[in-house]
Amino acid sequence: MLVRLEIRDFAVISNIVFEPGKGLNVISGETGAGKSLIVDAIGLIMGAKASRNLIRTGSPSAFAEAVFDCSGIDDDDFKKILSDNGIEDDEGMLIISRTVYDSGKSVARVNGTGVTNAVLKDISSKLVDIHGQHDTQAIFDEGTHVKLLDRFAGDKCIKLHKDYVKSLQEFKDLVLRIKEISSTPDYLERRRDYLEFAVSEIEAAGFKDGEEEELHETKKKISQNEVLFESLTNAQNYLSSESSYQSPVQAVNQAGRELLKASQNDESLKDIAERAQALALDLDALASDVDKILSDRNYDEGMKERIEQRIGLLYELKAKYGATISDINKFAEQSRTELDSIEKNKDILQELKKQRTVKEKELLDLAEKLSSVRKDYAAKLEKAITKELSDLEMPDAVFEVSFVRREKAKFFSMAGIDDIAFRFSANPGQEVRPLSAIISGGEASRIMLAVKNVLSRVDLIPTLIFDEIDTGVSGKASLAIANKLKAIAGSHQVLCVTHTAQIAAASDRGFVLTKKVSDGNTETVCTVLDGSTKTREVSRLLSGSDSDSSLRLAEDLISSFI
Repeated sequence: MLVRLEIRDFAVISNIVFEPGKGLNVISGETGAGKSLIVDAIGLIMGAKASRNLIRTGSPSAFAEAVFDCSGIDDDDFKKILSDNGIEDDEGMLIISRTVYDSGKSVARVNGTGVTNAVLKDISSKLVDIHGQHDTQAIFDEGTHVKLLDRFAGDKCIKLHKDYVKSLQEFKDLVLRIKEISSTPDYLERRRDYLEFAVSEIEAAGFKDGEEEELHETKKKISQNEVLFESLTNAQNYLSSESSYQSPVQAVNQAGRELLKASQNDESLKDIAERAQALALDLDALASDVDKILSDRNYDEGMKERIEQRIGLLYELKAKYGATISDINKFAEQSRTELDSIEKNKDILQELKKQRTVKEKELLDLAEKLSSVRKDYAAKLEKAITKELSDLEMPDAVFEVSFVRREKAKFFSMAGIDDIAFRFSANPGQEVRPLSAIISGGEASRIMLAVKNVLSRVDLIPTLIFDEIDTGVSGKASLAIANKLKAIAGSHQVLCVTHTAQIAAASDRGFVLTKKVSDGNTETVCTVLDGSTKTREVSRLLSGSDSDSSLRLAEDLISSFI
């Protein structure tokens, strides 16, 4: 339950601390004092949309923090939400805060851990159920009625509905696939041609895992060898290629022979003749070595082009079938499997239609079971809400849950095969009509309270909040609502914003909000009521005064609830 709420810089609230207790907590005050701001602050903590308009004038941010005692909650889903988000409770206590900045952004924390708004909603939905003024309008929306019925029915109905939705999706997938194939009669033939071409192209290429890296490495080596080969070839040409007359080796040999002849006549030339002969031998050996290196290298001038062509082929296949050689080969394997399937199931359309027939029967069976369970619980809901309405001074009211089977063309909806809606009649002799036909705000408020009370018995949410549930009612109806809220407060913590004396008198703990102006600024003050101040507040709500007669009447009203 909620044990403490602190609000700072929130609209007209500068700083208040609100500490409700067990039972019925009632908040009253003059119009415009900010009573509903407490509900709005709790709504913010529950994940309601944040707006910079919430920030008090002159402040950079608005802040709300709630402390919940969760020690009594035995809900596996709730524990899982906390565990999944790394949130640990502090001896059964949860502190949820939310700050709204003037940029419009907000930050939410649970026990100090930052959470998203979606997580915030999941957690708080297990702690608090708010019935604001807009909820009375929401019950007019027939789209919500099946959800309310399922909540009342509980796990059995919820599980059936989940199974039905799952089966419906599988059925829709089959229908869509049949439609795709049926709309293109040559689909299988074109698909088979494509797969056969793809497999043939990939198999012909024959790429192996790791080959791409090898190709790029080979291309790199070829580029390096190309430069080497060119240099060796040029050297060979310089050494052995013939010019207009003879090669360098031949020229040196010829020069050596001429110098040898000359040395026979002049001994001083013998040394230079021998040097020429040695140089000729060295040049001859050098030319032989270069020839041998070129021969050993066995350079293939066409290999570079072949490597580049294979790399180009690989890029083409990657563009068509996958980002890597492994992906390409995997595509080929999957294609071969699909080709086998097509060959074995040439009449695949007929097979899909058979599957659709089976799935449709399964779906219909689930839908009928869901409808049957809903009808059983609808009868119980009718009885329970009719009893609640009788307690709320509507003894002749009739509440019905209407089931209308959908047209065959629109048979299966996400909700089921029935259109479900609540019907109501307030007085004898009046036909039951849709809730949207209700004009009286008092009737709408009491129906909503009846629905909330019935659902609270199965939801077991610790804290229920009612924001001006007494709108449009007075007298005996107000007293009946007060008694009903008092009864609900026997098993739940109830917070109620009110403007009627009967509900204020029924409170276990009362709070009054007042406005005061200081230095030109307006702010709201929250005061806890004790015995005498509670009597004065009930008197104010009764007559607008604290005369002796009004105070005595207030005391009598309060004592009637003790």
